Amino acid sequence: MSGRAQTDDLRTLLGLITAHEQWRGQCLNLVASENIHSPSVAQLLASDLSGRYGDYHGRDLRRRKYQGTRYIIEIEELADRLARSLFGARYAELRPVSGHLAAAAVILALARPGDTVLEVDRNGGGHRTAAKLSASTQFPLVVHPVPFDPHEHTVDAERTVALMRELRPRLVILGSSTFLFPHPVKAVADTARDLGNTVVIYDGAHVLGLIAAGRFQAPLVEGAHLLVSSTHKVLPGPQGGLILSDDEALIARVSEAVHPGLVANHHLAHVAALAAVLLEMRATGDAYTQRTIENAQALGAALAGRGLTVIGAHRGYTQSHTVVIQPPSGQNASTAADQLEAAGIITSVCSLDASLGGAGLRLGVQEITRAGATPAVVDEVADLIAEVLIRRRAAESVTLKVRRLVTDRLGARPFDLTLEESSRHA
Repeated sequence: MSGRAQTDDLRTLLGLITAHEQWRGQCLNLVASENIHSPSVAQLLASDLSGRYGDYHGRDLRRRKYQGTRYIIEIEELADRLARSLFGARYAELRPVSGHLAAAAVILALARPGDTVLEVDRNGGGHRTAAKLSASTQFPLVVHPVPFDPHEHTVDAERTVALMRELRPRLVILGSSTFLFPHPVKAVADTARDLGNTVVIYDGAHVLGLIAAGRFQAPLVEGAHLLVSSTHKVLPGPQGGLILSDDEALIARVSEAVHPGLVANHHLAHVAALAAVLLEMRATGDAYTQRTIENAQALGAALAGRGLTVIGAHRGYTQSHTVVIQPPSGQNASTAADQLEAAGIITSVCSLDASLGGAGLRLGVQEITRAGATPAVVDEVADLIAEVLIRRRAAESVTLKVRRLVTDRLGARPFDLTLEESSRHA
């Protein structure tokens, strides 16, 4: 390749990144699985750590394979201490490079091919990690869906307990990508203890930030053996995963599956950035998560008031950052999402029970909350959504209003901290 062609390709790449950032900066992002970083987190992700190795064996943070890690060890010890403190857990495993790998590590560590696993299925928003592993010929499992009540939008405790007693599963996996209301962890965990050999895993990816602030529910306190999660949804951290537990024997087995089976180099810049996020959550997490839940509930009420069908309306719409709506009669969920995107409103399609139409739109308010949204702003967001889906306005006319809202009402970033401010909470 000529030098000129290489320069042209680099210019094209940089131009595409700039175009992406400019476009997304003018959109309302309501994707429930994304968030924006504080400048501190972005700074740490771009630090020298991003190109370094710091592998360690087992659970000993000082048993390093590579030289040159004298400060890396201290960084990881700080991150480990912050994670255990914020989540009230005895043990933390921070090496998974994604939430999916965190969940996969737990399954691979604790189950064997042919074991029975219960997990939340598509209609309840389950991540279906066991089903995905089982789809591989390398690790077949007998996977059954956890009974789910689509109208209450949570796990059906009575039916789940009965199924556990019938099947005596090795693992039960709770959690959802459309996590509106808490799952019945205590009832499931109590039954697991009665069975004697069943491990309860709570996938908290979508509500980890709420858990960190003492909202939503406390899965480990309620009896879950392990909490697995990603680190970049309501928790506004870098993309990655973590595992928390109070059980020393279980976390030791899980760590053996994480390293070296699934993760060798565990992305040190992510660990440092995660530590910064945990400090941010210690300082501003209570106010941020309270406002997030208020905004989500306000969005649910405002959408319902404009004629949209909101899942869980009889329960107050949501207790998390997420709102789920059904597309208006006669509209397809994917088409509705495309129409909203054309107007600059970014959402995502989610699976719903057949009785609710099979598919809906999932909306998350965590990112606009970090950008300064209040319930009053959320009411304007609901009106823009209704203009597209109910009033069927042309996308071009709504786009200008979206850009004006983003420019004039968002961007305050009230919950961000500088590195210096974060250090005061170390």
